[in-house]
Amino acid sequence: MDDAAPERSRALLAALLATTAALKVALAWAYPGFLSGDDLEIVLTAARSAVHLDYSPWPIRSLFHPLVLVLPVMKTGAAAGLASPRWLTLLAALPTAAFSTLSVWLAYRVARALGAAEATALAAAFLCATAGIPFAHGATPYPRPISAALLLAAFFLLVRETSGRRDAAAAGVLTAAALAVRWSEGLAVVPLFVVALATDSSRTGRRAVALLVGFAAGLLVFVGAFDDLTWGAPFSSLKAFVEFLGQPHEAFTPRPPWWYAGMLLQWAGPVVVVLCAAGVSDRRARWPLFVAVAIVALLSPTPIKSLRYTIAASGFLAVAAAFGWERLRRGGRLGRAVAAACLVAAVPLGAERTLHLLRTKTQSAVEAAQFLATRRPAIRTVALEQPWAYGEALYLGSRVRIVDITSSGRLEPEAVIRAAEGCDALGAYRADVGEELERALVRSGLRRSAQFQEGISPGVVIYERSEERTR
Repeated sequence: MDDAAPERSRALLAALLATTAALKVALAWAYPGFLSGDDLEIVLTAARSAVHLDYSPWPIRSLFHPLVLVLPVMKTGAAAGLASPRWLTLLAALPTAAFSTLSVWLAYRVARALGAAEATALAAAFLCATAGIPFAHGATPYPRPISAALLLAAFFLLVRETSGRRDAAAAGVLTAAALAVRWSEGLAVVPLFVVALATDSSRTGRRAVALLVGFAAGLLVFVGAFDDLTWGAPFSSLKAFVEFLGQPHEAFTPRPPWWYAGMLLQWAGPVVVVLCAAGVSDRRARWPLFVAVAIVALLSPTPIKSLRYTIAASGFLAVAAAFGWERLRRGGRLGRAVAAACLVAAVPLGAERTLHLLRTKTQSAVEAAQFLATRRPAIRTVALEQPWAYGEALYLGSRVRIVDITSSGRLEPEAVIRAAEGCDALGAYRADVGEELERALVRSGLRRSAQFQEGISPGVVIYERSEERTR
């Protein structure tokens, strides 16, 4: 890739943005299930106001993302007649797809602000666009691609050539907005403060102070005032979250502090890791690399970890990797070949990671929920293993009472039978239903009526109590 003229560069960047945005929307429609329930929360919270769905949000969540970003889109779509569960899920994913695409543009702008040539900045945008974990979650209602874009925008305001105290204050506000979208992203204020302090040409530290002032002001508005409007008390959700962190969490698998380091190739990707290693000596790569490493390091002490938590670092790594790409490209014929191979390899590697994640969404459970919702006579009470996988009230409706089957690994027959007592139907993952549980369900009057297997998503088995329902 030669240094592009401004017109050609803008055309290439626009094509990259349009292509990735369109792909994310298409994937959001093609895979209507859910990954963990955190994505379903966003849909249900917005749908509560948009279509009057009966749902009570989790008190530890700020409602900033679903109400400020998703609700206007969902309400507009619902007014146009797009109010089916699948459409509501897609509409909830559109803000995430938009901010995820914004990150690609911001990676380009950050690289240019740090002194990159056009070709290098385009490489940063390309590496950001093809990163598997961010791309996959950009096709869902998940909040972290949104907060990641806000943090990248904050960093851009700090490193651009004309950056002053107003820019630093705005960067603090953006960081506070990222925190309101997902609490853990507020930790990024620490490395951003260091950047503001170290890059202050006046050596007075006023930009760093302005960053903290902006962060505090944003915190008061986005969390304090907004929680007062939505939860009835300032900082209510943040307080509930802090209390939640102090409690034992049996639903989460505890992970050691070094887990992110051990999973580096999984969340960062081998291409970005290789290119970051190549560019680590480039002074222009050091600040984005510092912020990325600091974010992951600050996330590491808590035992609750997930690969998607690292999305906040992905845009910074893409920028740092672009400088490594530039260095390889200037290293003779072999270097140019390696640099080109890295960009080529980024596409299939990112696509494989994206499709693997999206194909493991709960498509099978959603199909089972659609089946249950159309049964006649209507299902009144259903016992489900992981109700979020079925979309809860989104697909089953507000009139169906849902009983959660508590599960840790293999389902215990006695516990399942107790949970299903008085229920018209039961849904469980096929892999968790052994012969002993099957016999216990039959003895309790539940008969297998249907099973669903969509792609590689976990298969689901449905049992119903009335023989008239079975098929």
